[in-house]
Amino acid sequence: MKYIGIDPGKTGSLAIIDIVKDIGNGMGAKGLSLFPVPIFNDDYDMRGMYNLLASNKDNSFAVIERATAMPGQGTVSMFSFGRGYGLWLMALTVSEIPFQIVHSRVWTKTMLVGSVGEGKERGASVARNLFPQWQPKLKKELQYCDSILLAEYARRLKEGGINAK
Repeated sequence: MKYIGIDPGKTGSLAIIDIVKDIGNGMGAKGLSLFPVPIFNDDYDMRGMYNLLASNKDNSFAVIERATAMPGQGTVSMFSFGRGYGLWLMALTVSEIPFQIVHSRVWTKTMLVGSVGEGKERGASVARNLFPQWQPKLKKELQYCDSILLAEYARRLKEGGINAK
């Protein structure tokens, strides 16, 4: 089973948690793949977005963060973010991947419970604890933690570890 988490902004990313079941003992191994949002000529790469999803559509479930306005965000920035969100929704639909839209308050309340710190560093700390193989080398890679946590949220949601609200 593949669980996909999408942080839809231009600086966002897509994370895939691939659960491989071992038939012998029932244990599963978790693999993690991480992709920056496809961009071409400083705009969303629609074909790249679709290809990324279509190549991972078999036995998948996705969660995408709902686009909402943020305090201090300009209209151009918000329009771009909303446009990317809509493109991801279309790519998920055309790829025939079942998905759920989740508000940031909902998934962060679940995924960051009991963690300390602020901002992206807090999320990155939780993501590194869940997936020690993820070791961001650049500061900009810290923001990819949201898609990782969204993918883990998708896994817990689908496997019955949390209730959707």
